[in-house]
Amino acid sequence: MNIRQITEDKKAYLDLLLLADPQENMIERYLDGGEMFVLCDREQVMTVAVVSVLKNRKCELKNIATRPEYQGKGYARYMIHYLCEHYSNRCDTMYVGTGNCAKSIGFYEKCGFVNSHIIMNFFIDNYDEPIYEDGKLLTDMVYLKKYLDSEVDVKKVVNLALEAGRILLKNGGEIFRVEETITRICNRFHVEKVDIFTLSHGIFVSAENGVQEAYTKVKHVPLSAPHLGIVAEVNDLSREISAGRVGVDEALKRLEEIDHMPPKRGYFQILAAGAGSGFFGFLLGASALESVIAFCIGCLLYMWVLAGKRHHMSKIIINIAGGVIITALAIVAVHLPFPETVRLEGMIIGSIMPLIPGVAFVNAIRDIADSDFLSGTVRMIDALLVFVYIAIGVGITLSIYNNMLGGLAL
Repeated sequence: MNIRQITEDKKAYLDLLLLADPQENMIERYLDGGEMFVLCDREQVMTVAVVSVLKNRKCELKNIATRPEYQGKGYARYMIHYLCEHYSNRCDTMYVGTGNCAKSIGFYEKCGFVNSHIIMNFFIDNYDEPIYEDGKLLTDMVYLKKYLDSEVDVKKVVNLALEAGRILLKNGGEIFRVEETITRICNRFHVEKVDIFTLSHGIFVSAENGVQEAYTKVKHVPLSAPHLGIVAEVNDLSREISAGRVGVDEALKRLEEIDHMPPKRGYFQILAAGAGSGFFGFLLGASALESVIAFCIGCLLYMWVLAGKRHHMSKIIINIAGGVIITALAIVAVHLPFPETVRLEGMIIGSIMPLIPGVAFVNAIRDIADSDFLSGTVRMIDALLVFVYIAIGVGITLSIYNNMLGGLAL
């Protein structure tokens, strides 16, 4: 199911609107100035609703109708829940008027509405023909109201915000970005009192909505490789939530989809690693030939990295073995009969670039600059250890080559 707002050609849905309000000129009073929404299931319109925004942060549900053959299946209740959530950032109270019929009043009470006031003889004074519902003549307009703050479920909102923060932190988002995203999502759904404590591998959130309802949750987030595409998607979703275009349920569904976004195809990652190796090598002083060799070594290296990740190998093994692979391939290249001499350092310096944790290192500096010293220190240590692992792999291979084989290629 999905709900969308209709801004043009509202009269195309007049047949549905007449089910709830049988006089066309009465509908025309609020149709142009009201905001219309339709609920679709499998591309078919099931329910239509019109809401008018009033003064003093109030709004009124002027019309809601479901196709007769689909009534009683929860479409109208789903629509009302969506509307209450949608208008909760602009309005404090939603009103709805209905006839003096126990069935209609009971439906709205089940949706959380309570009695407000009655307009006597409304249907007699404003409608040309008598209106009957469940065999009863409608005379009075019974108004009910719902305080939209009651639509806020603190646990559900905190779970949504925490999931967004977890995905950001897991995929390379900075600490300030994680905390800002959680705060914005909670505030959008009127959970104003939020305390957040974020580490490099964990998030603590405590929130309350001001009516003695509080909720605290902790989420462990293991350190992992960054995926900036996912970070960008979560940022875009956060902006849509803040703008009031996405509700809690839809946001949770989209976060699940974002969290399962696949990485780029293997061949693309391999070519990107090779290109990074070649171009960085050239920028750092390698010759054109050495850069081409670094491109080839980078591609072969990243085949190993992808294989290691696929088999869930330790980061220590992947990076130490990566250093060994880079150095061994560079030594082999020195022995090949190229038209010009190639240097080990020229090839190695470019080839190690795919292993360098640049995003983690930069984020560590940013966290420290933002006074998140604990998180910044943990990330910095993690990045520096990767440098050590690479150095161990390169150093061991060069030592074996120089000491045991005599450095024949030098």
